[in-house]
Amino acid sequence: MNKKVIYRLLIAFGALLVLFYVQKSFRPATTSPKSLSELSLDFDKDKVVRIDVFKQDYPDSGLHFQRLESGWVLTNEYSSRARESDIDKLLDDLHQANGSIRGESADLYGDFDISDERALQIEFYGPDESKLVHLYIGKGGGGKDCFIRAAGSPVVYLVDNNFISRFGAWGADPFKKLPTDRWLELSLCEIQKDNLTSMKIHRDKKDYEFALLETPSEDSLAPPVKIWKQITPQKGATLEESKIKGLHSSLSGLRAAGVDDPGNKSKFGLDKPRFTVWFADMTGSGKNIVFSNEINDGGDRYALVDGSDTVYKVNKGSFERIFVTPFETTKK
Repeated sequence: MNKKVIYRLLIAFGALLVLFYVQKSFRPATTSPKSLSELSLDFDKDKVVRIDVFKQDYPDSGLHFQRLESGWVLTNEYSSRARESDIDKLLDDLHQANGSIRGESADLYGDFDISDERALQIEFYGPDESKLVHLYIGKGGGGKDCFIRAAGSPVVYLVDNNFISRFGAWGADPFKKLPTDRWLELSLCEIQKDNLTSMKIHRDKKDYEFALLETPSEDSLAPPVKIWKQITPQKGATLEESKIKGLHSSLSGLRAAGVDDPGNKSKFGLDKPRFTVWFADMTGSGKNIVFSNEINDGGDRYALVDGSDTVYKVNKGSFERIFVTPFETTKK
């Protein structure tokens, strides 16, 4: 083979190579697999101690979690308790995420809304501040999925979980703060409803105590039954069992609307509360919650739970279902 033929072959090969890369760059996005390659996130979820979720140019609008000995907290919400189950599910779902390739070029990022500036970024850190995972989350693919790429790689995958919706970032402006209430532990009563057997209510200058007591059944052959009774006061206003049951349901399901600055612990009468509630299980193990005076025109209040520095915000309706509604038109 002479040199002229070799040169022509090299020129032809070079032209084909250029054509290949040009076609690859301009290849449109698709929702069908381009290859059988699948996303695989290899990290030890038990070693994750910090999670950052944010838009690149607006980190203060994101969510920042830290694992402490007492559990997960949301550091940018006054280090309030985070929902352990939701954090565990996030780690599990990302660890098990499956997805096939949908694009392999940075030129296609706009189709997936997954550029550095537009994507929702998720970072996992280990105990030594080493970065275990860094992901870019793009728009949803049509429901229960979304596009993902790993930092340092142009490959975009469609995974079988919609993480963008999970963080409330679907269609949101990049500067908009990610919602925190879905990640905060806002339940104020840690005792399950069926295990809550004692309650004490202090409202203004009066104290009320209620207990679930075992009493003989009307049928002598039937086992004893448990009924709610008012223990104190024995004179004056007495709540019927139906109202005590309603109080029991309201207390066991009591949730805050959000959290506020711990600097407010000494404001609005929270340091000298007029309203408190104590609740316990059958072993006598319980907690006390104190409530402030009204903090705004809407009648909302602050609340503090034993053993926690978090200042919770409780709306007017939740407060009144415990301290007002049960005591309306009571028997004398």
